[in-house]
Amino acid sequence: MTEASTLRSAAGMGAITAVSRVVGFGRVLVVAAVLGTTYLGNAFQSANSVSNVVFELVAAGALSSVLVPVFVDLLARGRGEAEAVAGGVLGVAMGGLGVVAVVGVAAAPVLARLLTLGVPAEVADDQRRLISFLLVFFIPQVVLYAAATVATGVLHARQRFLAVAAAPIANTVVMVGCLLVLRQATDATPTLDLTLGERALLAAAGTGGVVAFTGVIVIACRASGFHLRPRLRNLHPGVGPALRRAGWGVVLHSSAGVLLAGSLLVGAAVEGGVVAYQAAWVFFLAPYAILSQPVHTAILPELVVEARSGDLERFTGSVRWAVERIALALVPVTAVLVAVAAPAMRIVSVGRAGVGDGPALLAAALGTLAVGLLPYGAFLLLARASYALDDSRTPGQVALVVAGAGAATMAIGAPLTHGTARIALIGAAHSAAHLVGAVVLSVLLSRRLGGPVVPRLLAPLALAGAVAAAAAWTAGRAIAGADPTRASDLLACLGAALVATALLGAAAVAGGLRGRLASRSSVHVAAIPVAGVEGAGGGG
Repeated sequence: MTEASTLRSAAGMGAITAVSRVVGFGRVLVVAAVLGTTYLGNAFQSANSVSNVVFELVAAGALSSVLVPVFVDLLARGRGEAEAVAGGVLGVAMGGLGVVAVVGVAAAPVLARLLTLGVPAEVADDQRRLISFLLVFFIPQVVLYAAATVATGVLHARQRFLAVAAAPIANTVVMVGCLLVLRQATDATPTLDLTLGERALLAAAGTGGVVAFTGVIVIACRASGFHLRPRLRNLHPGVGPALRRAGWGVVLHSSAGVLLAGSLLVGAAVEGGVVAYQAAWVFFLAPYAILSQPVHTAILPELVVEARSGDLERFTGSVRWAVERIALALVPVTAVLVAVAAPAMRIVSVGRAGVGDGPALLAAALGTLAVGLLPYGAFLLLARASYALDDSRTPGQVALVVAGAGAATMAIGAPLTHGTARIALIGAAHSAAHLVGAVVLSVLLSRRLGGPVVPRLLAPLALAGAVAAAAAWTAGRAIAGADPTRASDLLACLGAALVATALLGAAAVAGGLRGRLASRSSVHVAAIPVAGVEGAGGGG
């Protein structure tokens, strides 16, 4: 594929992902509006996140991007062999995760106690009972995630991206429908003391959404002509090597599980803290999913081909080009998100989400997460580049550093913070951890390739983004005033966005940005020694 075709593929994914994320915003706003930034909301979000934590810790890395190069190679030799290996991987994954699900359901009361550490005694017992009930329905989601993730790997290897990008819409439709029914069935302020029918609606909202999400992806895989069926008997000889090759991918994704688990444990002690952080997480993920992930996904099969051909010079240029493109997209978004976090969250906080500290909790989480948007995207992109080189060990080892840095920051800071400050701590820990991971992985990858994978313009672009964010935040705060209304908050968001855009645009013109962009077809763009990458994170 050419640079233009890669961008077209990424643009197509970005468009459908944008629609999916807009719908996803509706989901998190409905959760916050119906359940509120309350201990009830914490209970639902914490329980519904356990399956994500378990899947990330146990299997996500082995079943996702690491297997795309495997499937690319197999498909080049024929669909039959690819179907046999994919089916074997799926069978082993579903069997193993089925056992994990049974153990998890049996341990539901213990998990519920862990998820309510630090919760005030007057609500802890009611919250534990509700979480224990919900976990019986939510933990088995890990088996569904296995099917969805293997099917995703197959579709991405075949360069079919749209169904995967659209699948979250199905999840949102089911969850929102169930929560709106719950809203009609209860009074305006539901508590932890729910009837069996009301608890069943919460269970259906979580697991029903995952069933719909998985169904879209698996059906799309089958409709593409690829017959994906789980197999446990007479496994293809390629299943073992594929799983061993993917083993370090488990470690990479385990870092996400560790950070998510940390956010649940640290945030649970703040009323509405888990709801606020996870709502902000969805807002944070939207620009990544729309602007960064499509570039990762579209370029990975091409990186595999370049690596297999032995053209490491072109490979290095492609990675540098991809880092540059996501930086150009994410730095302006970061500046705007940091500047508008407070007024924007006050605007969208409707229903029970707008009560008490809800808007402040949302803003604290979004602002601190947004700072790490580019490090997060760059870390995942560089991990995929390593996968294309048949190296899942290096990103896995770096992921251990990421998990350790994030967990240590939360553990040290939690006793020193309360309320809004504690939620800000969680976001800051996530951002700092991925910054460390992105820097370390870029240095290691650059050393291996003999040339920088980080573009030279990254450092000045990041500096311009920081200045623009500070100026836009100041402008937005002045416009909103000391006693903000929805109207003044809307004006503050518009004013801050305009200030950030104007400053970044001026910086781009003054710095001659257009003439400094890297090209996929010309990989010798302002290359500098790898030693320069180690010191400043810059490159050629």
